[in-house]
Amino acid sequence: MSIPEIATIIEVWAPWCAECKAMQPSVDEIAAEHPDVDLVMLNAAERPDDAAGLGVRGTPTLIGYSGGREVFRKTGRRTPAELRLLFESVATGSAALAVGRVDVALRLGAGAVLTVLGLASGPSWILVIVGVAAGLFGYLTMHRRAA
Repeated sequence: MSIPEIATIIEVWAPWCAECKAMQPSVDEIAAEHPDVDLVMLNAAERPDDAAGLGVRGTPTLIGYSGGREVFRKTGRRTPAELRLLFESVATGSAALAVGRVDVALRLGAGAVLTVLGLASGPSWILVIVGVAAGLFGYLTMHRRAA
């Protein structure tokens, strides 16, 4: 599969993928709102070589191209708000900043775990600093997400 020159989102999906089925109505609706972005559906079960050639290891995966370059790659189910951001990023050629709830939770959780481990082990100030930084990054990402 060649890299598209025009604004394109390739959605790699599989017929057995529950997350793909759940996300599809939102993808279709938002794609209809963006006639300037081509949506290409790639069934990974029927075309596994093409999916592998794109480096896809899970479904659903959305890959956005603008001006012949990849501007984002997201694996997993996305909310309608995240999908809108992804379509807009392809239309404008900017990098997508959509951050999912799971991403935010992992950042906050990692920060908390590292901070607690750092305090419990001596204390290890390096772990505490890294934990606080990771937690702060997660908090700021969550705050930006709500804006």
